[in-house]
Amino acid sequence: MKISEAIQILNAEFHNAEKEQLDTEIKTARASDLMSEILASADVPDMLLTGLTNPQVIRLASVFGTKVIAIVRGIEVDPKIFLLAKEENIIIMTTKYSLFTCCGKLYEKGIIGEITPASK
Repeated sequence: MKISEAIQILNAEFHNAEKEQLDTEIKTARASDLMSEILASADVPDMLLTGLTNPQVIRLASVFGTKVIAIVRGIEVDPKIFLLAKEENIIIMTTKYSLFTCCGKLYEKGIIGEITPASK
């Protein structure tokens, strides 16, 4: 799925992307408001869904090589976060849908979660 399709599915707005970046393919996603859960994942997600809007989310996505972050629940984002994400070449989209709804909508359209379950 292209990022532009995910934006449509989530009825989202993108804030810091060039039009050509919206053609980037995404296949996997992770969703959490706990970054420790994302760190525990064995897989690198193309997309991260969260309600967190702090610089650590951008840094984590950058380390993982995540292409896009979806900020859920209509949470306001500080413009500095958009600038930081742009510096790291990470697209940020915002949606009013809940985290759960976003996951369901993306899964329904073929986006998968973890390929390798985290070990306990």
